[in-house]
Order: sequence, then C-alpha cells, then structure tokens
Amino acid sequence: MIVMKFMLTIFLLMLMHVNAFAYDYDPLLLRAQTTLFPKIVLLDQDVATKTEKNSLKILVLYADDDIKNAELTKKLIEDKYKKNNRNTMSVNLIRYSEFKSSEIATAYFLLKGSDESVKKVSSYAERNNRITFSYDYNDFERNALLSVIMKEKTYIYLNKESFQKYGIKFIPLFYKIVKVIE
Repeated sequence: MIVMKFMLTIFLLMLMHVNAFAYDYDPLLLRAQTTLFPKIVLLDQDVATKTEKNSLKILVLYADDDIKNAELTKKLIEDKYKKNNRNTMSVNLIRYSEFKSSEIATAYFLLKGSDESVKKVSSYAERNNRITFSYDYNDFERNALLSVIMKEKTYIYLNKESFQKYGIKFIPLFYKIVKVIE
C-alpha cells in the first residue's frame, strides 16, 4: 500500500512538472533574441512611419500560462534597449487570446503559442507591414517573419515567403547578415 501511494505521488509530481514547464525556453537564446530584436526593428527603412512620436511600441505576445516568460522577455528588451538607445520605447505584454486587430505596434515579439494564435498575429502584422519576430523557429510555418537561432553559431533567419508578403524593406546591410529560409 505504501509503495502504491509512493508511486502515485511520483506519477502526480511528474504530471505537474510537465504542465508547469509546458513552455521551456533556452535562457541564452532568449537573451540573444531580446538583444537583437529592437536593433532589427530599427533596420526597417520605414520604421519612422510605424512609430508614434518617434517611440517604438513593441508587443510581446504570450500564451495564457506563459506570463513569467513574457515578463522576462519584456525586462530583457527594456534593460538592453534603454541602455543603448536614445529613442523612446514601450514594451507591452498581451495574451494571444486577448489580441485584437486594434493592437497596432511597431513590431511583435511572438513567444510560444498555438498555431492559430501565431497565424492570427502574423497575418495582422503582414497586412500592416510590421515585423514579427518569433522565439520558435517552427513559427516560420505560421507566417512569422524573423527569428534568431543558435546552433554552432548564432544566425538571424528570414522567412522568404513571408518577407515578400510583409512589404518591409530593411537597410541593405541587413540582407548580408541574414540567412534566408525558403
């Protein structure tokens, strides 16, 4: 009987562990992405038309149970950006489930979310010529535009199919440093 209770306890703890860490983020990758993301946004040749009073508005989108990672993402972006840039910037958090088409921003940082959620935001950003930057490489299949992936080296990836639809023009140097995904 004691063995059964012990096994049941272990099983329940394993289930809670899986649910508690449903979205596992690589802290080094997240730090690299949040460092590069605002800089990439500034490489958009039309960024001035996508700001309000010369202020960047970044929206970090997250799944309902991912608020801690969203808050960390916001903090990392703000800490790095505010130290290195004189322009103003606001970073706002919004759940995918609460995203509305009135949520226009300069750019969108997509944390892990459902296929439908990521596609909804990416499609909206595409129609409004805004950058989507995704934590997850698999979001390229969901119309995300950019991501930073760390393998042997760190690469910035650009989704070629989405890029043609987004209508964004980066400064010429940017095209020399990205890797294009077909």
